[in-house]
Amino acid sequence: MKSVYLVLWLAILTIFSSSSQAEIYKWKDKDGVTRYSDTPPPSNTKLENIGTKKVVKSTGKEPLSPVTNTPVVEQPKQIVLETPQQSPEDTAAEQRQRTAEAEKNNKQEKESQAKLKAENCKAARANFASYAQGGRVYKMNEKGEREYLDDAGLKQGADKARAEVSQYCS
Repeated sequence: MKSVYLVLWLAILTIFSSSSQAEIYKWKDKDGVTRYSDTPPPSNTKLENIGTKKVVKSTGKEPLSPVTNTPVVEQPKQIVLETPQQSPEDTAAEQRQRTAEAEKNNKQEKESQAKLKAENCKAARANFASYAQGGRVYKMNEKGEREYLDDAGLKQGADKARAEVSQYCS
């Protein structure tokens, strides 16, 4: 049982000792924003290693000056995020992206207009077919009652339906 605890204890020590020597990386991403991370950036980016734990090994020689036990207080590092600088390639890439988005929006707008025109054409053809078929045609009035069209109303409705077909189905 002791050996199980010993192995478990050694595994925990190994995990914590390896994580205490983590490196900190600094790099700029594709948008020019400075990033800080403990994992390396993508391989195609220029990076700067800013935080490693360095263990100073003894040289075995006498110190040049006497060592005192007064602690040295280091000033904390200030992290300054740099504003992204626009390079000509970035500006050109942004311009291409805006152009592609505008083309995509135009294409979607044209597709929606074509779909609306097809629906209007279908409705106009159905309306014209009802007038061309003949028989009793009616319209609903404001009160919700049927009003049957006479010959003049049928001719006027057919002419209007024919004009809508030529407008939407051309």
